[in-house]
Amino acid sequence: MAKPELEFFNTEAIPWEPIKNSPGQYEKILSRDPKTGSHTRLLLSEPDFEKCISSEEKSSARVMCHKDMWEEVFVLSGTGFGVSLNKTFKNKTYQAGYYACRPPGMKHGPFLHPTGAVCFEIRTRAKMAKPELEFFNTETIPWKPIKNSPGRYEKILSRDPKTGSHTLLLLSEPDFEKCISSEEKSSGRVTCHEDMWEEVFVLSGTGFGVSLNKTYKNKTYKAGYYACRPPGMKHGPFLHPTGAVLLEVRMKIE
Repeated sequence: MAKPELEFFNTEAIPWEPIKNSPGQYEKILSRDPKTGSHTRLLLSEPDFEKCISSEEKSSARVMCHKDMWEEVFVLSGTGFGVSLNKTFKNKTYQAGYYACRPPGMKHGPFLHPTGAVCFEIRTRAKMAKPELEFFNTETIPWKPIKNSPGRYEKILSRDPKTGSHTLLLLSEPDFEKCISSEEKSSGRVTCHEDMWEEVFVLSGTGFGVSLNKTYKNKTYKAGYYACRPPGMKHGPFLHPTGAVLLEVRMKIE
């Protein structure tokens, strides 16, 4: 993959761009691989309540299928309404906290958005063996403590058993006392994933960088910040004075 190296930045600084041939939808491209077309974006859908109550609009909505890309979607805000011909998902409502993982060729949608919605999407052209998952509520998955990381918990949303690539929610409890202790700062752990790409989106809370890298030392990040880290990129350590919840995608590209 040839996405850029990006440490946390505020996605609010990127303007929304209208999507061609998709009226009422806008996007922010956060990172892109110019070689493969793989990309990560925020997708905004304006409210379309009138379409939701019109059977004619429902029947004319478009079923989607990405023939050569994996697509993972996490709903950040708003609601969506599935009007697919697939009986399993027809007339299903999804909302903030819902997640989907779609392999190449999986048909999905069409979707309408009665109150509007903002989604985080990552589309990847790669070989993977993650499960096929249409939107489900991640609240139903329990938090599990992370070994050797006190105060941190995770929810694995999808995993490729062959490569170890996985998507997770990461919860860090508030650690304000550590933030005001220089001793704790100096003992923080620098992280490096030698063989995986890592993309991170902050869902809630705040983080505080105490890295030795002067560019990011003492930088604060919060909800709406995003990072894209290639294999071998050192990052952290991070502290979380008010706690934080992050969405992380870690991917081994063969």
